[in-house]
Amino acid sequence: MLLEANLDDPWTRTINLLSLPAGSQFAFEELFDPAVTRRAPADVSGPAWEPAVRVIDRPSPLSVTLDWRDATKCCYREQLWVAARARVAGRCAMSGEPIAPGDEIFRPRPARPAPRNVNAMILASAIEACAAGLPRSDELRCKICPEALAFMHVREPVLDDAR
Repeated sequence: MLLEANLDDPWTRTINLLSLPAGSQFAFEELFDPAVTRRAPADVSGPAWEPAVRVIDRPSPLSVTLDWRDATKCCYREQLWVAARARVAGRCAMSGEPIAPGDEIFRPRPARPAPRNVNAMILASAIEACAAGLPRSDELRCKICPEALAFMHVREPVLDDAR
């Protein structure tokens, strides 16, 4: 009885199949019950996987820097996206709202090789809503400098840091 239980154990079956000589026909002669091996149909009414998107910076009105995390495709840190008009219908990766052709969107900057999320789109209105909470670059304050020199590092690059 216990011997038959081990034959049905997937791990034991895998180890036994790996220990067979190469070219053995036994591995292909196993009988499968179609009723047991058939998978249940996927639930298409459930929510689809959505990536985690975070607005990092807004270098210009026509560009945005994002953190993009998608467990099914890719993960990009500080990926530059550019403004465009939608050519095809789709869905906003941030808000889930539908996108119609002609809508103002942001998409990954064209590059070679193309990023894995090259077909993704984000509505410009969703970017504007998220970017509204970001500090402007001229409002950034240096914690080391006195108040009078707080904006110096934003306007002038530091070439030699002798500290």
